[in-house]
Amino acid sequence: MKGQGGKLGFYPIALLLLLIFSISKSQAATKDAMERAATQSDLGDHSVLLGAAYAGASLFTVGERGLILRSNDNGESWQQVPSPVSVTLTGIAFSDKNNGYAIGHSGIVLGTSNGGDSWQVKLNGQALAKQLLTEAIDDGDDQTIQEMQRLVTDGPDKPFLDLLQLGPKHLVVVGAYGLAVETKDAGKTWQSWMGRIENFFGYHLYAVRKQGDRVLIAGEQGFIALSVDNGQTFKTLESPYEGSFFTAELLPNNDLIVAGLRGNAFVSHDKGSSWEKIIDPLPASITASLISKNGQLFMSNQAGMILSLANDQLLPINHKPLPPLTHLIETSKGNLLALSISGSIPVHIGNSK
Repeated sequence: MKGQGGKLGFYPIALLLLLIFSISKSQAATKDAMERAATQSDLGDHSVLLGAAYAGASLFTVGERGLILRSNDNGESWQQVPSPVSVTLTGIAFSDKNNGYAIGHSGIVLGTSNGGDSWQVKLNGQALAKQLLTEAIDDGDDQTIQEMQRLVTDGPDKPFLDLLQLGPKHLVVVGAYGLAVETKDAGKTWQSWMGRIENFFGYHLYAVRKQGDRVLIAGEQGFIALSVDNGQTFKTLESPYEGSFFTAELLPNNDLIVAGLRGNAFVSHDKGSSWEKIIDPLPASITASLISKNGQLFMSNQAGMILSLANDQLLPINHKPLPPLTHLIETSKGNLLALSISGSIPVHIGNSK
């Protein structure tokens, strides 16, 4: 299951905080965190926050130690919501004001059908590993059986890193060591996407995006895969860079964008056949991206800068660095909310009233 090279050795400090796989913890400790509810804390909005999404008028964010926070004023104040786990949560998405999912370490997927008031465990790493092993045995592929047996032996220590919610009951999740699974019945059953994606070295998958029939996946050591048939099949694209991509975007004009380690970002104007380097003035790892409602693309980086894309060049919009940033979301007022290793930060971009 392991890819080539060290998995953690080249990450900048912010990404170590975000993506470290708790390899020093015992399986017992990992299982305990999977089954222990998050501790209530007044410091939640000053913690490491990693993902955010709207459920109607309510804004949710997730982060370390199982934190789930809700804001009814676009991130100006936060209230903690009970969470059934205390593992780090890495992402959250809603299809409407009621139905949403959160993902995290230990192969955790949480679900809600009441607008985030309560959350239930829909999947954990132990159940996933056993299912993948059963599928491998049914397929009779000896190499895959060995890999899945190793996954079971390792225990629930593999994090999910991004999610794509396609409907109230339809979710796609990707993560470490090439994990990629889908549910179409709100987590009652899960199907593997790993056989569709040519990821022979088990590279970590950091980002998944969808627009129309296209699905784009980007990950470790320059891995890029594109589907043009709603994720039924994928083609692995030739990468312009051997370092990891932590985010990706599909633009309405069919352009593809990938970005990540040391500020390396690229755009393809021909569906991934060739790539052009995006000029980035800062050699800091790009951690997140966002396409605003008016079509503007923003990126954030480990150096605490937010950048906007214009003519294949990234330009900083904040002159004073913020803490290392982890995620961006556009608020209902048209501004940005940046998540960081020390909480959420409102960012005015000059187009709100």
